Amino acid sequence: MVMMGLQLTDKLPFNTVYLHAMVRDKEGRKMSKSLGNVIDPLEVINGCTLESLLSKLDGGNLPAKEVAKAKKDQAADFPDGIPECGSDALRFGLLAYTVQGRDVNLDIKRVVGYRMFCNKLWNATRFALQFVSDFKPTPNLLEELMSSGKMAIRDKFMISKLTNRIDAVETNFQNYKFGDAQQSSYQLWIDELCNVYLELIKPVIKDESETNADSRWAAQATLWITLEAGLRLLHPMMPFVTEELWQRLPGRGTLGADEPETIMIAPFPVCVDKYKDEAAEKSMDITNNVIGACRSLRASYHIANKTLTHFYVKAAAGATEDSIKAQTDDIKTLGNASAVDINVDASSVPESHGIVVVDDTLTVMMDLTGLVDYAAEIKKLEKTMSKTRPAMETLEKKMNADGYAEKVKPELKAQNEEKLEGLKKKIADLEAAITNFTRLAALEKK
Repeated sequence: MVMMGLQLTDKLPFNTVYLHAMVRDKEGRKMSKSLGNVIDPLEVINGCTLESLLSKLDGGNLPAKEVAKAKKDQAADFPDGIPECGSDALRFGLLAYTVQGRDVNLDIKRVVGYRMFCNKLWNATRFALQFVSDFKPTPNLLEELMSSGKMAIRDKFMISKLTNRIDAVETNFQNYKFGDAQQSSYQLWIDELCNVYLELIKPVIKDESETNADSRWAAQATLWITLEAGLRLLHPMMPFVTEELWQRLPGRGTLGADEPETIMIAPFPVCVDKYKDEAAEKSMDITNNVIGACRSLRASYHIANKTLTHFYVKAAAGATEDSIKAQTDDIKTLGNASAVDINVDASSVPESHGIVVVDDTLTVMMDLTGLVDYAAEIKKLEKTMSKTRPAMETLEKKMNADGYAEKVKPELKAQNEEKLEGLKKKIADLEAAITNFTRLAALEKK
C-alpha cells in the first residue's frame, strides 16, 4: 500500500499505524493449526458449521495424531459451530478487547453478544422511527430545539448525554483508546437512549392533543437528533448497520443542498459544550433512583405490570424534592404508578405499605392495600424455607464431620464456606419476609 501510494500519488497513504495486541483464543493460547484453535474472521462474519471446521483440518498437512487432538479441541470450543455474527459485530467486539491493553483472548461468545447489540440497535431504531414518522426535521434542528423553550428535563438530559458521549468518543479516538470509545457509544444507545429516554417519551408521543403539541415536538426533535448523531457516532465502528438505519431516518433528501447522500461522507458529530446540562443529568439521576425504588418494591411484592400502584416519596428539601416534583410524570411512566405523592403528612400514608430507603435524603413507600395475598406469599416463602434449611443443616453437618479440616482441599473448604454463608443469608431474608408479610396481613385486617 505504501509503495503503490508513493508510485501513483507521490504521497503516503497514511502516517500513523496502530499496533494492536496479539489475538489469542479464549484460553490465552496462541492460535495454531495443530491446536485447532485458529479463528478465521470470515467464519465469524458468515458463520460456520462444526462439520466445516473439522473438514478444514482434514485438508491440511497435520499428522493424524495432531488432527485428532485439534478436532477434539474444536468440538469442545465450538460444539454448534460458529454462528453468523457479521463484520460490524466482529469489529465492535475486537474494539472492546482493546481496553485490556494486553493480548486479546478472543471468546466468540462475546462477539455473539455484540451481534445481539446490532439486533438491539436495529430494533430500537426501527421502533423509534414510529415516534418520528410524522416529524419533519430542519437543517438547524438542534439550534432550534435548544432555543425553543419547549424542552422538558428528560429532553435536556438526553441532549446533554449525547453531547458528553460525542466528546468522550472523539477524545478517545484521538488518544487511540478505541475500547473506551466503543464503551461510550454502547452506553449512549443502551443505558441512556433505549433504557431511559425511549421509555419516557412513549406517553408524550402518543398524546396528540393541542395542549401537548410543544412537548411532543420537543420529544420528537430530541429523538431524531439523538438517533441521527448517535448513528454517525457509531459509524466508524459499525459502518454497515449504521448506514442502513441512517438512510431510513425521516427527512432524508429534504435538508438542503449541504445534506450528504451517505453517512460515509457525513461529518463526524461535534461536541457543543454549551449543550451540556449537569443540572438535568443530576435531576435524572435522582428520578432514576426513585424509579429504581418503585420497581424494587413492585418486584418484592410480585405486583403484576398491568396493575398500577400508589407511591409516597419522602424527599429532602432542595434539589432532591425539586427534581422529583419536576419529573413526577416520568416517575409515573417508568414506575408503573397510578399516583406519586411527595412529602405528604405521615397520617396520609396507609399503614399497610412497603418501604425502600434509597439514602438519607430519599425514601419511597408503596400502598399495598388490597394488592397482595399475604397468606399465599407466606406459604410460598415457607415452602422455600423447608428446602433451604435442610440444605444448610446438611452442609453444616458435612463441614463439622471428623477429618474435614485435614482431608478437604482448601479451595473446596472456601467454596463450602461461601455456600454456607449464602444459605444463612437466604434463610435470614426469608424469615424477615415472613415476619413482614405477617405484620402487613395483621394491619390489613384492622
